[in-house]
Amino acid sequence: MPTQRAGYTVTMFVIDVSMSMGKMREVELPSEDGKPRTVQMTNLDWIMQFVKLKVQEMIFHNRKTDMCGVILAGSDETKNQINDSRPEEYYNVVEYIKIAHPTPATLTQLSRLKPSKETNGDPLDGLIVAIDAQNKFLASKPSWTRKLILVTDGENPIETAEYKQTVEAMNNNKVVTSIVGIDFDDEKIGYEEENKPEIKRLVEKFWRDKFVGKLDDGLFATCSYALRECATPEVKETRSSLLNQVLRFGEPTDDPDRSIELNVRVSKATAIARPPAMKKFGRINQQESAMDWNDEMGELSTAQYAPVKSRTDHFIKEFGEDKNAQEQPKAIQNEPNVKIELDEDGVPILTDDTTLMTLPENATSIDENTQLAYKYGSEYIPVDKADFSQLQTKKGLDIVGFMPREKFRREWAMGEVYYIWPNSDSGRDQVEFSSIVQAMDEEDLCVIIRMVTGANFAPKLGAAIPRALETLDCLLWVQMPFAEDHRNYTFQSLDTLYNRRGVQLNKHQNIPTDDMLEAMDAYVDSLDLMEIEKDEDGNRFPWFDNLYSYNPALHRVKQALFHAAVSRSLATQPLPPPHPELMKYFEQPKKVMKRSKESLERCKKVFKIKHAPEKATVRKETVLVEDREDEPLLIGPAPVMQKRTPPLIGVSGSATPERKSGRSYGGITEDDEEFVRITAADAPSSPEKIKGSPSKYEVDLSTLSSQSKVVTQQEDIKPDIVVGKTSPLEDFRTALADGDIVSEAVSQMADVIKELVTGSQFPNRRKAEILEAMAALRETCLKEDEIVPWNEFLRDLKGSCLSPVPRGNKPFWDAVKKQGKSMTLIGKAEATEAGASAKYAVKNETAAQFFNE
Repeated sequence: MPTQRAGYTVTMFVIDVSMSMGKMREVELPSEDGKPRTVQMTNLDWIMQFVKLKVQEMIFHNRKTDMCGVILAGSDETKNQINDSRPEEYYNVVEYIKIAHPTPATLTQLSRLKPSKETNGDPLDGLIVAIDAQNKFLASKPSWTRKLILVTDGENPIETAEYKQTVEAMNNNKVVTSIVGIDFDDEKIGYEEENKPEIKRLVEKFWRDKFVGKLDDGLFATCSYALRECATPEVKETRSSLLNQVLRFGEPTDDPDRSIELNVRVSKATAIARPPAMKKFGRINQQESAMDWNDEMGELSTAQYAPVKSRTDHFIKEFGEDKNAQEQPKAIQNEPNVKIELDEDGVPILTDDTTLMTLPENATSIDENTQLAYKYGSEYIPVDKADFSQLQTKKGLDIVGFMPREKFRREWAMGEVYYIWPNSDSGRDQVEFSSIVQAMDEEDLCVIIRMVTGANFAPKLGAAIPRALETLDCLLWVQMPFAEDHRNYTFQSLDTLYNRRGVQLNKHQNIPTDDMLEAMDAYVDSLDLMEIEKDEDGNRFPWFDNLYSYNPALHRVKQALFHAAVSRSLATQPLPPPHPELMKYFEQPKKVMKRSKESLERCKKVFKIKHAPEKATVRKETVLVEDREDEPLLIGPAPVMQKRTPPLIGVSGSATPERKSGRSYGGITEDDEEFVRITAADAPSSPEKIKGSPSKYEVDLSTLSSQSKVVTQQEDIKPDIVVGKTSPLEDFRTALADGDIVSEAVSQMADVIKELVTGSQFPNRRKAEILEAMAALRETCLKEDEIVPWNEFLRDLKGSCLSPVPRGNKPFWDAVKKQGKSMTLIGKAEATEAGASAKYAVKNETAAQFFNE
């Protein structure tokens, strides 16, 4: 059998265009909103979708050695080579398209086909004419692959007197044959046509049993099954060319006695598949005649569009001292690179949403000798090309060293895989190469190889593992990162936690318990996909298989392109849904969902998972921040607004009432003070930094809303305040819920309480509120291991309340003393009982006698 290669194939399409192919039928379309949809078309139009999909496949792969020809059977005309030599034979057969590489013009010609008006032909005659044309074209190409596809409705009688000679000739030439019929019975999909005419039943039986049944490589299918198989995702298989390389161990030039140099061959084992590049087309100038544009088939085309060629010109705006420089169009100032799209003749193409910029008179074009610059951060550093010498490398494969195979980390593998084969022209090189591979296999090693594909080319580092095949040994090489490109990232432990004093905690809300670990282990085990499916023998195998998982983006785009190429109208024939093979890994297996349901409910119970209401979307505000040195206003991020989340209206019956404004300091109330928090990172003070950085600070000032807030720096504003004086307890709890700012919240809460207690006008009505705030502060300090701040705060508060200078508050301190042990210093016993560190707690006796001192 001839060796099959990618391409190097001639496919003959035999299309039955008899009058019977003009019968109308209803074809199902993708449903919209669950409603079934159908469209009416002829049998010829329906089966031509399959033919055009096959032709589009050849166009998509763009192999010049993929060729096809089209023969029409049952045509009203007669035009074929056999009839030219024997006029009395093979009537109503037309060689519609000569054998050539298909192009979009081929699809256009196929779309023009119509059923015959008064002729019913013999598809077998068209098949014989196709074989004759194929034999003449491949007379000097015996190694090429021959394929033949015949499409028919089977409703017309055929002459079967000499079909055996035809089958024998097709087997001798190794012709891969497919017979596709309209409404043919197919056991694969369980389809059987009802009320089938007798003539169609006999013709169908002939094609299936007597013709395809006696072919060495034949296929019989119905049209619906063939169309479905055309949408099946397939992996494109190509044969990589062998490249000559040199495998070196050591340095043969400097130390030839202790080095090895072997001639090897390198080829690709895998290749990255990408979606086809999208080209932009523009309408041809209406002043030209569309007939002047010739297609790739050499025939006149009526196409009104042509591919657009793009050209980029660079210009520099030279303003100088022009007073009207600021009046120039903003796009010219901000966009020095102007891109103009031209057609084949260099005429600019304009669309509805684009306009051609008019360059000013003093704009000069930059030639190819431009200054080379490298981008470093947000700046460009001009350099001279002569300052960077090209890396001098030598073509070949240099062995860097060997390492145990288990030491090679999976995430190091990157890029495509290459085969390294022994040299087929040297027996000695084969023996030496094979000995290296077998030794690596016995010692379970992999080799680090530095690959350079050409002189002075960039080197690539990779690892190669040995592979012993049936007839020869080889290496599989995959690229890996250099040491400078490898990054190590560390993450905090999930089961080990230390407090701010460096003491390890055994119990904490962020440390999982044994019940949590067991529940999660059970849930993960229930999601095991390795033994889900069963084969015919009852053996288990994994649910996921890399060989049958396809890239949805790649194959869906391909399906859309193919459908648009073969459909006359996307409105009447919309894009069908993705193939089931493309979607089968999108959903979790039902067996796994059922098996993991119990463990999932256990996890919800142990972890106390509850449904969280959706957070209200907060609109980000752009804020002007005035610079400290009276510089122009700069765009900066909005200050962090510490706001309380209002309750949902309708849940409790009413919304939270507005709080009364506090004291006013220079026009800014106390309420504003406690809600606004501005840090140094929020408002950078360097205008040059903002101007040169393409970050979030580069915002057009003209787009700034008139309602934006202007925050000026005043002495009375404390930018780090979180806890205010109006409702300190509520602010304190809000600060704890917003994030990990316990220390800051504790410190500010202590300062606010002290300031309120020792203030000039302490309201007696707020005594209970402040005592409650102190209780919450002590509870938080004990829970979050902030023992030292609480003890220091309590001692300081005692001294301030009992001291007459500047102001004391002995009645409040007496109220604190009445709280007893719940408000005293935190001792070691209490700290140990709460799970906190007792290292910084006071002695138990000191805590007990604190209020008595």
